[in-house]
Amino acid sequence: MLSLEDLEREVAHLLAERGLFGASPDARVSAAPDARTVRYYTTLGLLDRPTIENRQARYGERHVLQLLAIKALQARDLPLAGIQQALYGRSDEELRQIVESLPPPQTAPALPALIWREVVIEPGLRVMAQDGWEPAPGIEQRISAAIAALKGGRR
Repeated sequence: MLSLEDLEREVAHLLAERGLFGASPDARVSAAPDARTVRYYTTLGLLDRPTIENRQARYGERHVLQLLAIKALQARDLPLAGIQQALYGRSDEELRQIVESLPPPQTAPALPALIWREVVIEPGLRVMAQDGWEPAPGIEQRISAAIAALKGGRR
């Protein structure tokens, strides 16, 4: 049986092994489930409740399989409601088959790294520009409008 921390490490390791670590196209989705995510998935019913030993949550192979299946389906851009439907009532063997049957996600071609320059105008105000940026006509008015918006508390 695994502690919550051990579960996090094991799943992160297996996700990395399968090319699924951070593979979700949705930036809001964590690369690997952390303690908070595990608890949230349990609340949603995506993950079975852990057994409790000496007031400590303990997780087993089924939990690992469930988390791998969830992350594999998230990498295919499936929302949690769809994942819930896809995984509901699955046996360990069915979960294993789901994880093993999904090919690694397609990786986008590497983009050239962007270089940014940053200028601190005053404490709390920074301006960032992509290297090579050239100001367009009227930039002063747009900057003034942005400062006015910040003063007004609008975002």
